[in-house]
Amino acid sequence: MSNMKRWLRARGMTQRSLAIELGQTASNITQKVNNRVQWQYRDFLVLRDKYGLSSDFVQDLVPYESLSRSDEGLVCDV
Repeated sequence: MSNMKRWLRARGMTQRSLAIELGQTASNITQKVNNRVQWQYRDFLVLRDKYGLSSDFVQDLVPYESLSRSDEGLVCDV
C-alpha cells in the first residue's frame, strides 16, 4: 500500500476530498495514490505547504514510518 493511501486512511480523508483540495478529479488522485500516474510538481507544493509532506514521502521513496505524530496530525520528518 502506498504511503499516500496509508496517510489518507490514518487521517480519515477520502481521495475525493484530497482531489478537491488539489483541484483535480477523484479518478486522477486515485491513479496517483495507487502509483499508476506520477504526482506533479504542483501536487508536491500543495502537499508540503498544507500538510508538511515531503515529495520523497509522497513518491514512496521513504518508508511510511518516517512520519511522526504531532498535535495537528501526521507530518513528515523527512
